Amino acid sequence: MAQQLKHTSKPKGLYSTLLRAQKPMRKVMIATLPCIFGSIYFFGWRSLAVIIVSCAVAFTVEYLFCRRRGEPASEAVFVTGILFALIMPPTVPWHVVVIGAVFAIMFSKEVFGGFGRNFFNPAMAGRCFVYICFPVALTAMWATPAPSVFDGLQEWLAGGFHHGMPKLTHLAGALGQWSVASVPEAITSATPMGQIKLDMLAGKAATVPPLSQLLFGNIGGVMGGTSALLALIGGLYLFVTRTASRTIILSVIIPYMALNQVLAWMQIKPFVGALPSTLGAGFLFGALFMATDPVSAPKTEPARVAYGTIIAVCVVVIRNYSIFPAGFMFSLLIANMFAAILDHAVNEWKKRKGAKPAAQGAAA
Repeated sequence: MAQQLKHTSKPKGLYSTLLRAQKPMRKVMIATLPCIFGSIYFFGWRSLAVIIVSCAVAFTVEYLFCRRRGEPASEAVFVTGILFALIMPPTVPWHVVVIGAVFAIMFSKEVFGGFGRNFFNPAMAGRCFVYICFPVALTAMWATPAPSVFDGLQEWLAGGFHHGMPKLTHLAGALGQWSVASVPEAITSATPMGQIKLDMLAGKAATVPPLSQLLFGNIGGVMGGTSALLALIGGLYLFVTRTASRTIILSVIIPYMALNQVLAWMQIKPFVGALPSTLGAGFLFGALFMATDPVSAPKTEPARVAYGTIIAVCVVVIRNYSIFPAGFMFSLLIANMFAAILDHAVNEWKKRKGAKPAAQGAAA
């Protein structure tokens, strides 16, 4: 993937002065289309507006930095904008989208020197920043999906979203926030993993949604992560075309499923088994689209295995034993910190391994 990024086409004209073409990044954008269509289908046209605003802000920030360096912005900025929007709740306020997109590009990418030099996944770093700064907007206001076929499209086209149309409300001492009802209790619909965490804290049996809901996306959650099926469709495209690292994908998913299933067999609460845990809370979206970022992930195969395993184990621990209902965000950022160290360790091991036969040959 990293090698593919070096082979970029060079279109002529205005486009080449603004953007550096990158075929792998275009493939990632193609892979996100099922999740984009799903977000519109489930939550209405506002989802598309959030994606457009996120991409516009991200491109503007990167262009301003690249202009000072005398180089075009990278097409990867649109991948960051799309992914950042897709991991937002459908009721996210506009100012949160703008602030998060600015942070994702400015402080997670450009301060390190621009494309190819960032240590953290920019989209996830942006989400982490707004998660800390605007916790209510990202955790307490979840819109329920459209109740019947194409309601997400039809009702927005008709000028209303009757089962939960976002409306701007003003709380005391706070900026205007998007909610989906006038009564706060009506908008705090929990995500599947969030509901399991609430049941655990209340000492109740875990409420696990039917696997069909988790697969097809008829649940609350982030815009691009409610449907495991749509994430799998896009992820399969990345997997088959080798746009994303197969090693990382398998190293995240397999240990995660195995650990969840073993702990469920041991009847350790609140573990609910491999399938519900894997299909819920956008885990597959994170494993397929976020963990495989070619810049912030390791470059050597053994390091990628360790990297994926770190993510899997951290997600299991954070989801089940912390106050946070999901955990992929923190797990990925933790693993990002070890990416360069893991590559260095693998390279040093290879040098020592190669030096031994040479030393033995010299001695002979």
